[in-house]
Amino acid sequence: MIMASPAQLLDPVLPGLCRSWPCALNNTAASFTFTRYCCKMNGVRLTVTKSAAQESVELAENAFQINLIPIADQIEIQKGRNLQLSTEAREMKRCRETIKYMFRSIEDGEISISPYDTAWVARVPALDGGGKPQFPSCLQWIIDHQDTDGSWGDVHIFHIRERIVNTLACVIALKTWKTAPRRVDKGLSFLQTYIPEMNEEDDVYSPIGFEIVFPALMEDAKDMSLALPYNHEYLHKIYDERALKLKRIPMEYVHNFPSTLLHSLEGLRDQVDWTKLLKLQSDDGSFLFSPASTACALAQTSDMNCARYLDKITQKHNGGVPNVYPVDLFEHLWMVDRLERLGIARYFQEEIKDNLEYVYRYWTNQGIGWARESPVQDVDDTSMAFRLLRLHGFDVTTEAFSHFKEGDQFICFKGQASQAVTGMYNLYRASQVLFPGESILEEAQMFSKKFLEDKKAKNQISDKWIISKGLVGEVEYSLNFPWYASLPRIETRMYIEQYGMDDVWIGKSLYRMPFVNNKTYIDLARADFNQCQSIHRKELHEIIRWCRECRFDELGLVQDSIVKAYFLAAAAVFEPDMAPVRLAWAHSSILMAAVRILFSHSSSYHKRQFLGAFARWDITAMQGDVADIAKRLLTTLFRTINLICLDGGVAQDRDIGGVLRDTWLRWLAREVETEQEDDGTNVCLEAEVIVMSASFLGGEMISRDSISRPEFTNTMKLTNAVCSLLRAAASSKEMTGCDRRMSVTEEEDKVKHLRYRADVAMRELVWAVQEGHRGVPSTAK
Repeated sequence: MIMASPAQLLDPVLPGLCRSWPCALNNTAASFTFTRYCCKMNGVRLTVTKSAAQESVELAENAFQINLIPIADQIEIQKGRNLQLSTEAREMKRCRETIKYMFRSIEDGEISISPYDTAWVARVPALDGGGKPQFPSCLQWIIDHQDTDGSWGDVHIFHIRERIVNTLACVIALKTWKTAPRRVDKGLSFLQTYIPEMNEEDDVYSPIGFEIVFPALMEDAKDMSLALPYNHEYLHKIYDERALKLKRIPMEYVHNFPSTLLHSLEGLRDQVDWTKLLKLQSDDGSFLFSPASTACALAQTSDMNCARYLDKITQKHNGGVPNVYPVDLFEHLWMVDRLERLGIARYFQEEIKDNLEYVYRYWTNQGIGWARESPVQDVDDTSMAFRLLRLHGFDVTTEAFSHFKEGDQFICFKGQASQAVTGMYNLYRASQVLFPGESILEEAQMFSKKFLEDKKAKNQISDKWIISKGLVGEVEYSLNFPWYASLPRIETRMYIEQYGMDDVWIGKSLYRMPFVNNKTYIDLARADFNQCQSIHRKELHEIIRWCRECRFDELGLVQDSIVKAYFLAAAAVFEPDMAPVRLAWAHSSILMAAVRILFSHSSSYHKRQFLGAFARWDITAMQGDVADIAKRLLTTLFRTINLICLDGGVAQDRDIGGVLRDTWLRWLAREVETEQEDDGTNVCLEAEVIVMSASFLGGEMISRDSISRPEFTNTMKLTNAVCSLLRAAASSKEMTGCDRRMSVTEEEDKVKHLRYRADVAMRELVWAVQEGHRGVPSTAK
């Protein structure tokens, strides 16, 4: 449900953002001014001052081959400053090249080593019966990677359960082969100290399948007569949980249907029939891509497909193995998601296209998992894939989400009864990119939104799959700003703070994904954000100065409204090379606001006179007792439209004046006719003016035919309808309690109805932009 217009959605954050937004994150902005123009006439490059360009614009009214493009003055001549800028530019280039190299080197996923899984692989006896380990490199990895406290685990994060399950597995592996006795003793000392303390740790970050695999390890340790506190009170609780879970697991289901239990078979090794399980083996020889589960299967069955899988990953990872492999689809998707949200995806368009084409090859009507051709799909990867693929123009249907619906709930895995915050978060994000009639996404949106709101109310926004510093902020932002109300620069500014380059994922042990969480990403994002802001700050300064020269303050147009108008443009179209688009948007918005203020205290006669003068494109048509302020505004309107037409004319290699003036004329006519009362039936054309003013300057050639096609016309109608309904809803909400003809309940119902209509129109617009109207120019989209 759309809750407010874009402008209203900005209101709660604008005061704070407008104080911080024109300031760079690290105060590294360059000093630019836009006081000169680059002019081209008949191929000759000229440089003129802005004032001269303004004075001569009327003479060049029909000379659309002249182009006035803002260019930067020379950087302030300061050796130190120039050196700093050069250093920043080199650093940004280095970051871009590093990330491009990462894209080129993508294979099946970069992922850290799991001590737990490595220990299970190390335990596998040689298949030739020689009494040695089949994978001695895994045993050596364990010997080489014990921490000083005697444990094994992530060197930067200490979670008792994760350290215990890693350490216990490694000690058992070393004891199995009667090697490194001093390391065994140190490991046992650690376990004896920390097993009794497990009960003191919140189990929200317990390793996946802990209640299944830990008791199985303790049984192995007991069989080896390792000195551990087997009868500690808390351990009995874990044993009871395992017994209860095993009782609920129908072995017939485990043997016949792919499920997440295939990932933890080492904890069920005495309960399963291994000959029956072999038919559920993945094509790569693994059991649901789990090295530990596959190692246990190899030890039990001597299956050569298992052996080949383990041979491959031990060689790939220099002796150790990760907790899951491959993770190719997960890495391809999350890498794109992070770069997009950090605002730096534009540097890697071809690489992102390749990534998504790879994912699309493995998309199924049941969704996808974290690896290609996975027999088990999950809602997290499916949601991320669906959202990114649809937004990038791939044809994906919503059928996959039916796979995760059980009753009135949506789940993470088929057969599971609980939900993870990140899974529901990505489901909520995906559900907002819905087309008309996609009821499954409507249901998914309602369920996931309520789930997240409940977690937020209970202060329970934590996840069983990731330890993330910014998860709370990410969820709150998504709830406050739905996808189609979220402006790119706002999202980026927030996500720069939320992004965790050191975030850790939770499997059977903690693991890291360096192509998902990487310092280079955040370094480039900060530098890019600062670079854009340095340009935005100067643009805003020039726009405020322009408004002052135009004396808009005499109309009552306050600076806050000017800042908002520019902010909306810059937050949506932020790229440095899109300055003409951004400035055309901002100037047009400010002029429309000024006209509205003028009309608000003008008679119908004076409004029609203003409209007639615009239609004739003749300032002298305004005669009689017309206020000077109205003449000045019309003159400014003429000059600004001429400048945009001149710039757009060169960009398009044709005259765009007729199209742009006609759009403005229709908007003015609608403003003259519109009554103060707004119930959403009065369709405003403000969005169309902005789109038409800016689209010709975006670098794409837009033919006359493309903007006269029914597809373009319908897209603009939908855009105007959405904006009109949102404006009406916002206006009605502000006026609640002021209309004595309606009760407060009736007024609230009116607002809800307007928002519902806007929501329906938005779905149609999403379909038109993403799928239906392929012929609409991309810059207009």
